[in-house]
Amino acid sequence: MPSSLHADVLVDTLAAPAGPWTQVDVCERVGSTNAVSLAEPVPWRVLVAEQQDAGRGRHSRAWVSPAGTSVAMSMTVPLPPRPDEWGWIPLVTGLAVKDALARVGGEELEVALKWPNDVLVRRAGSDRELRKVCGILCESAGQSVVAGVGINVSVPEEELPVPTATSLHLEGLHADDAREQIVIAVAEAFAARFAALSNGGPYLAGLRRNYHEACSTIGADVRIHVPGGAADVTGRAADVDESGRLVVDVASGGSLDGGIDRRAFAAGDVVHVRRVQQA
Repeated sequence: MPSSLHADVLVDTLAAPAGPWTQVDVCERVGSTNAVSLAEPVPWRVLVAEQQDAGRGRHSRAWVSPAGTSVAMSMTVPLPPRPDEWGWIPLVTGLAVKDALARVGGEELEVALKWPNDVLVRRAGSDRELRKVCGILCESAGQSVVAGVGINVSVPEEELPVPTATSLHLEGLHADDAREQIVIAVAEAFAARFAALSNGGPYLAGLRRNYHEACSTIGADVRIHVPGGAADVTGRAADVDESGRLVVDVASGGSLDGGIDRRAFAAGDVVHVRRVQQA
């Protein structure tokens, strides 16, 4: 089992004046880092827990992190000034996690993003499918937003929630201080990515390019399950637009070789996005 997180190291590295964050808290055990952060939404606060036993994913899915085996953290920042770009917050968080895993894992890991809130990995050089290692949940509170991140670091295979999940340990990352390295790398990368989002203009264009390159959803044939009993939508994911919505080419005549209707889906309007062959 990895060693415990060292609060003094995280504070000294991430908190101002050395880092971008004004408050860094490490808890032994919480129900949900997002819930704690939402109850006291202090901008530029990082909250990390050794253990989370009532975590939540999108649509109230449960996420539990056994002690010492995962990264459970929430980062609170001010809402960006332009509401049209708020849909980019989970995507920016995903890019930050990808940045962090590239920094910590080096060439050992292949990392990709699944729109809108999953990070997928596999051991570099492996021919097996990419599997989920991280989930993201972003929630607003007044003029702030909390970006919650849960990363399976050394969760054993028998404790993973679904067969399509994995952990960094299972993909070849075995550093004793991996959790500490990941917390630091994620918080620093998120601060940088969030600054680009807040600056907008060409910075947002750069984020869109980076996300397009990193997202395994784009270019895939997908089935989108929307809430409210509406029929599933099947099509080819073509892009992510300026508002962070997934743009899908939907066959109007039952085949993508025929007429195509282009539709955009916001993260809040979608339950599942799955590749057609995995449905």
